[in-house]
Amino acid sequence: MKIRRYIGKDTQEAMLKVRMDLGSDAIILNTRKIRQKGFFKIFSKPLIEILAAIDEGTAQSSSSRIHHSKHDKSFIGAENIETVEQNVYKNEDEKKRNQTINDLESKVKNMERLLEKIYSQLQPVSNSSIRTESYIDRNSKIIQVFSNNLLSNNVDVSIVNEIISEVKNSISPDSNINEIAAKLYNRVTSLLGEPAPIQLHHSAKTKVIAFVGPTGVGKTTTLAKIAAIFSIDYQKKVGIISSDTYRIAAVEQLKTYTDILGLPINVIYSPEEITEAISKFSDKDLILIDTAGRSHKDAQQFDELKKIIELSNADEVYLLISVITDYNVCKEIINSYSFLNDYKIIFTKMDESETYGMILNLIKHSNKKLSYITTGQSVPDDIEIAKIDQIAKKLLGSIRI
Repeated sequence: MKIRRYIGKDTQEAMLKVRMDLGSDAIILNTRKIRQKGFFKIFSKPLIEILAAIDEGTAQSSSSRIHHSKHDKSFIGAENIETVEQNVYKNEDEKKRNQTINDLESKVKNMERLLEKIYSQLQPVSNSSIRTESYIDRNSKIIQVFSNNLLSNNVDVSIVNEIISEVKNSISPDSNINEIAAKLYNRVTSLLGEPAPIQLHHSAKTKVIAFVGPTGVGKTTTLAKIAAIFSIDYQKKVGIISSDTYRIAAVEQLKTYTDILGLPINVIYSPEEITEAISKFSDKDLILIDTAGRSHKDAQQFDELKKIIELSNADEVYLLISVITDYNVCKEIINSYSFLNDYKIIFTKMDESETYGMILNLIKHSNKKLSYITTGQSVPDDIEIAKIDQIAKKLLGSIRI
């Protein structure tokens, strides 16, 4: 069997070529429209392509029948098509030939209408819906990776869900990974807020600052670090008051630091002594008050602390919390200090923790400002103003899909 392809400007011309080459016994296998190649032919009328076949034996007889016509009439379109048609088909049944062509044209038109209908239905899905679904699926994977990073940093699941929900609602389907990461970063830094370290008055007024928190969080060491920074780096006059007479060797520890730094210290044994102690340091730029560690479950000890804070008329209060403390215990500590009108948080023992989730958890839970973090016992080196950008990047981590 011989199979050949014929192209014409319309069905009639293509069929004519089939008949002239293969004869009237040719079998039509397929008919379709094709677009012309080339930029300037994009909008031109499509051509008709016909795939035809004929048996080898039949092909030889047909070839001999039209051989004479091919040589006499310049087959490649030099002669008028109608004249060639009359010469080739003068012995054929005209009515049968026309009917065959009409039937083919009708079938082609029906196929065209069907294909156009199918194309119009599939087009929006292929170009829009599928693309959108693909973007949404990709974005979900990206967001899930960041969500897992937050959870692995021990960020509370309710906070993670809140962050993820807000970011999902703020991105478009075609957002890329950088845009998604930026949205998450902005949301986390917004929750952490700007750090609020100690700022001295521009006036000559002495600033009084109290440090509070549970036992063992490092209040005394942290106070010594801050005292060293302001006395050595900023050349400020610093006075220290200790009310921590409950813990063994607490006063001795603080006196060791003050002797090294050359700073004065005043020890009080009752809340009522705080006013006089502050008045003795009226010539100082900064007064730092070290309080005893209080159990959040001991109401009597908190009554004494409340008196110290009230009588000292402290300008600022800093609550110290260790990041290695259990989150539920930390929430109880935060709640037990609700009697304070306002305070800022210092996170200690960051060198003993692999994660930063506790910082975000407690800032969100307390709605208070972050100030310092401590990273060891060395005075005055192991303390710094909280770097919000670094904390946010640590919480979000990297992404690997």
